[in-house]
Amino acid sequence: MQMTSWSFVVLAAAAALAGCATPPDAIEAKTVNDARFKNLDCPMLITERDRRMQIRDLLIDAQSERFRADLISSAFTGLTQSMINSPSEREAKIAEVKGEILAINQEIMAKNCIVRIGQ
Repeated sequence: MQMTSWSFVVLAAAAALAGCATPPDAIEAKTVNDARFKNLDCPMLITERDRRMQIRDLLIDAQSERFRADLISSAFTGLTQSMINSPSEREAKIAEVKGEILAINQEIMAKNCIVRIGQ
């Protein structure tokens, strides 16, 4: 079987992207134990949710930067930083924080908390 130059480029790109960090939007929320939020009142729930949203945003910014760096690096060298330093811990933390936000939001709804506009 003869490989055309186009096939080689596609195969090389797929191999390089396999070593890239996961885009933040593709990281699914992890199911978390929401029992730890049951004893919080509405203001505490909203504060905790806002704090976790700030953490999530910082983690997502770092993950986005890693993803962009991996794309650029793979285009020039065929290697990525994620091939050497696995981003799995950061990705797991993003999934956990996303899950915590969902659990807190469910508790906010269950307690009929009044949420500030813009949340």
